[in-house]
Amino acid sequence: MGGIFIILATIFSTALFIDFSNSYIIIISMIMFSFAIIGLVDDLIKVLFKNTNGFRGCYKIVIQFIIIGIAILWLGYLNIIHLDNKIFIPLIDYHVTLWTVLYIIFINFVIVGTSNAVNLTDGLDGLVSVPAIINLFCLIILIYCVSTPEIADYLQITHIKFTGEIIFLCLSLIGAIFGFLILNLKPAKIFMGDVGSLAIGSTLGLIAIIIKQEIIFFIISLVFVAESLSVIIQVSSYKIRKKRIFLMAPLHHHFEKLGWHETKVVKAFWASSFFFACLGMIIFLI
Repeated sequence: MGGIFIILATIFSTALFIDFSNSYIIIISMIMFSFAIIGLVDDLIKVLFKNTNGFRGCYKIVIQFIIIGIAILWLGYLNIIHLDNKIFIPLIDYHVTLWTVLYIIFINFVIVGTSNAVNLTDGLDGLVSVPAIINLFCLIILIYCVSTPEIADYLQITHIKFTGEIIFLCLSLIGAIFGFLILNLKPAKIFMGDVGSLAIGSTLGLIAIIIKQEIIFFIISLVFVAESLSVIIQVSSYKIRKKRIFLMAPLHHHFEKLGWHETKVVKAFWASSFFFACLGMIIFLI
């Protein structure tokens, strides 16, 4: 449950550099802490009751949806988030407008999906940390662009005021993950646990929603997406066809079953994350 230290270090170091009166920082911290609590309960069930399944998945997701629903209502009430029901499509510089209900479902899908995708990726020593750090660096660039009027105007994207301070939170989280990674490399001396992975994933997804760069975020986080999809495909295939597509899911275990050494799998996923990050940023800047 090393994720506890990641979250505490992030919140503490963020508080040293910025004013928590910024509503974006408040809501991100609230979501991060709430998802960390869910993960902590899950970890404690596994450890104390020797239950490898932990908190039942359906209950966990329902609670996550409720938390996000409360956050959306609060953000909308305070009018501090661009709930304009629009999703920016890069390359063609076009905004797709969704019905309000569909947009709320979309927000839930992004945040809950990202949190659980990061959780699924946390299966090998050191695997999840580097992709998370790479994603955070990309988000810092995106935040800087949307928070700077001149750059936002040049790139023809929505300028969103007061988001610049989120950069400090991202940097704090990067520092905390780096500190954790030193002890999590093979052979790992400490593990992130659900408390860390759910909190980090929800934070990534929420920031992408706030700065309205969901499609770019999808591209830069394709490693997490692939891990999540591998589980969905595996479970669906077995239930429908009684056949498995992968030797084992999530995807990193499939490569292990193919005979790849754990270190090779981790490095391959790190490299893939860096590639998708570069691809996403190139598409963003075109």
